[in-house]
Amino acid sequence: MTRSGYTAHRRLGAVVAVVLMATAGPAVLPAGATTGTGSLPVTAPAAPADATAPVLKPGDKVLGMGRTGFLSQDADDFTLRRWTRLADGTVTTVPHKPRTYLSRDSDIAVLQNRATTTLRDLATGTDLFSLSLDWDRYAGAVGSHLFVRADLSGHGPLDVYSLGTDGPVRRTVIGLPADASELFAVAGADGEALVRYFTGEGTTEVAKHLAIVDLDSATITSSRRVPAEGSMEEFAYALSSRHAAWTEYESGTGTSVVVLDRSTQKVQRFPMPTSGRLLLGLAGDWVTYSRPGGLLAKEASTLIPLTARSLTGTTTRKLLDHTVSGFDTAGDTLGFVGGTVTGGEGLYRVASGTDGVPVATRLAATGEPTQVTLLGQAVPTTVDLDLTGGKLPMSWELSRTNVTMWLTLRNIRTGESITEYVAQPEQGEEPQPTRFDWNGTLNWQGTPNFWTSASVGPYTWEISASPLNRVGPALKASGSFTVTRKTGAHDYDSDGSPDILARDESGNLWLQDVHYREEWRETYQNPDSLVGGGWQAYDRIEASGNIAGTAAPEVVARDRSGVLWLYQGTGNGKAPFTTRTRIGSGWQAYTLLTGGSDLTGDGRPDLVATDGSGRLWLYRSTGSATEPFAARRLIGSGGWQTYDRIAATGNLAGAAHGDLVARDRTGVLWLYLGKGDGTFAARIRIGGGWQRYDDLIGAGDVDRDGRPDLYAADVNDAIPAPFLYRGTGAWQGPFHPGEGVNLIQDSRWFNLFA
Repeated sequence: MTRSGYTAHRRLGAVVAVVLMATAGPAVLPAGATTGTGSLPVTAPAAPADATAPVLKPGDKVLGMGRTGFLSQDADDFTLRRWTRLADGTVTTVPHKPRTYLSRDSDIAVLQNRATTTLRDLATGTDLFSLSLDWDRYAGAVGSHLFVRADLSGHGPLDVYSLGTDGPVRRTVIGLPADASELFAVAGADGEALVRYFTGEGTTEVAKHLAIVDLDSATITSSRRVPAEGSMEEFAYALSSRHAAWTEYESGTGTSVVVLDRSTQKVQRFPMPTSGRLLLGLAGDWVTYSRPGGLLAKEASTLIPLTARSLTGTTTRKLLDHTVSGFDTAGDTLGFVGGTVTGGEGLYRVASGTDGVPVATRLAATGEPTQVTLLGQAVPTTVDLDLTGGKLPMSWELSRTNVTMWLTLRNIRTGESITEYVAQPEQGEEPQPTRFDWNGTLNWQGTPNFWTSASVGPYTWEISASPLNRVGPALKASGSFTVTRKTGAHDYDSDGSPDILARDESGNLWLQDVHYREEWRETYQNPDSLVGGGWQAYDRIEASGNIAGTAAPEVVARDRSGVLWLYQGTGNGKAPFTTRTRIGSGWQAYTLLTGGSDLTGDGRPDLVATDGSGRLWLYRSTGSATEPFAARRLIGSGGWQTYDRIAATGNLAGAAHGDLVARDRTGVLWLYLGKGDGTFAARIRIGGGWQRYDDLIGAGDVDRDGRPDLYAADVNDAIPAPFLYRGTGAWQGPFHPGEGVNLIQDSRWFNLFA
């Protein structure tokens, strides 16, 4: 088997002192569902656990696995190497050398500095022998046998040093051609080594060869020429008493796993779905293969799992969900660092089971999960969207980030929700949080491509993170939080954004949800939502703000006999008002009504009305639902009959008190700045051309910049075409130029707005 080191992903902070050992049991695929066709093998179930298994510290690098233990390098101190005994988890520190390897098919370590190489038996803690040797002449080790090239150029002859009675004994491998180069022992098992070499260096006839060397006699017993095309780092090799296996690469064909039956010389070739480096192993009459590093891959592949394929049939078996490295161990057993969803990350042994089918057994665990796991989250329990600018930063820490992640936020009270794609950070050695900044927007009434601001109330969040590599199931996690925010004068659904009320010719009252998309700097008006019928009984309907002391804004409506009625707000957009309450009669004396501005400085919105004589009257709100207004007070002795529209806008000019705009019959709009005592400063001309609009509504702060805006209702040939005039905060020019409001026409005629 090709050997490589492994660094465990440092995802979990604590290491469990005693870790259970899990075994993957058999599962057989039907014929045709082989790796080469792109089908994923069936996952084997986990077997019983053993509480005596050793621990592999997260982040440690496994340098090799022997017959009785494994060699690892500490994650935090690269000079610290440990030998961990598999039987009981006993750990022994290995002396530091700049280069440290584990000899194939043994418990023997190769310890090297630039000029000296030592073979040490880690099972007993004794040195076998040392050589004065330039480490660039090192050509591999199998058991207690050290392979050494004759010179630094990598050419032969190839020597084998073995332990003798009086120290190391050198023998030269018999049977190598004279021009053999790039010699290396790439696999070993049962007293034999598989040596790779090239011939024809410097000519057009460069050839690659694999030779089996008997270690007792240092003699080549068989050799085979194999294709030389491909990158040296991508080749893999394996050797057992019955088979030899290797990978080949050919242009136009790709990578294949090739297995030689040593007794019959029959060759089986298994094309792989994609090219690239593989881990290769032999276990009885099965060949195993996997592409290492698949746990963090960003696409699925049938080569990510460790797959065993029968050499006597077409059956395949998934042994591990992924691998990171593999090792020759002893005989027909193999070692892999990897993981399964059921067993987690760790060091696994693969060996033939009682029925001859390979089984994976976990020997040491890191305590880290293989499947995507939520390690932590940072979602506040409560957020005031007024204080955060309408945004909510959230983050989650996943065990790995090669996922497609979606986030669903749902308002439990209204049922409105939104599902957003969440981009992932680049995968690193240390966990990086996955961040998402919610802009306070939901899908309006569950309708895609229609948006509304988030209303107050309890919320749930749910994430779904599906692995891009299909290793493990999708992660699903959820939690909750609460949204708070102030309710504006025209905010009937408690989402912080103004709403417009419109009555159609049949007497139905409709709620029009207005939403400003800050990232697009555009205003949208969602389709009409029915409030209820029977509103033709009224000739005036006015938004009054919160005059009765509830949390939601209210509406006053005057019937045709002059009685004024109060509709208290609920904050629920689906049923925004309670049953009406009678305020009083005699209101037919007034030609215009408007409310919503605090004109008296007491923190409550007030109502103003113009009578037929052109006088302006103030009704100060009391905060009581039974008597919402104090006795009227004259604040304008005459001249107000010149206006056909008035609108209480709130604080337009940056002072502490509410203001008023009024349109005269020639279409000129005037600003009346409130003084805070119920009276106004001298009027200021805003501009002409306002006669085009059917109504003017002080809608509140639509664009969430802290300044009130003006909504101009316009019905042109039965098609609503409203405009928004965003406030500037300056009395000299209180509005920006009008901007069209994007909306869906519902083919109904409106004759009154509020």
